[in-house]
Amino acid sequence: MAKSVSNTVSVKPKKGRKVKTLEDIQEDIKSKCLSIKSIIDSGNLNRLKELEPLVSKAMADELGVNHGRFSDKLRNPVKFSVIEIHRFALYVKADPDKLMKHVNQEILSNSKLMKELSQFRSIKDLKQYNSLKK
Repeated sequence: MAKSVSNTVSVKPKKGRKVKTLEDIQEDIKSKCLSIKSIIDSGNLNRLKELEPLVSKAMADELGVNHGRFSDKLRNPVKFSVIEIHRFALYVKADPDKLMKHVNQEILSNSKLMKELSQFRSIKDLKQYNSLKK
C-alpha cells in the first residue's frame, strides 16, 4: 500500500541579513549624501572620520572605490589624493574647496604627522650618490 504524501509546505521567515530594494538603497544614498554635504558646508566638521558612518558600501561602489580603503582614508586624510577629495566632494554635491580645507586643517593640526612630513633625507646619505664623493 502506498502512503499519501502531504504537499503542505510551511513557509518560515528567512533569517539573516535584510535585503533592501534598489529604490531603498538609492534613497539611502541620497539621504546620506545630503547629510555629508550639510556637514561639510556648515563647517561643523572637525574630523573626516566623523563622516565614516555615513559612507555606505553602495556609495563606495558608486564612487568606484573599495569601502574599507575609503574608510581608512577618512580616518587618515593624508592618504587622500587631491583627485579623490574632489571626486568625493562632487559626488556628495559639496564644494571641493571646503572639503580640501578640512583635509588640510586636519593634517596641519596633527603635530606628529607634520613633524614626519617635514623630515627629509640628506643626499649625502643616499647610496646612489656615494660614488660622486671627491
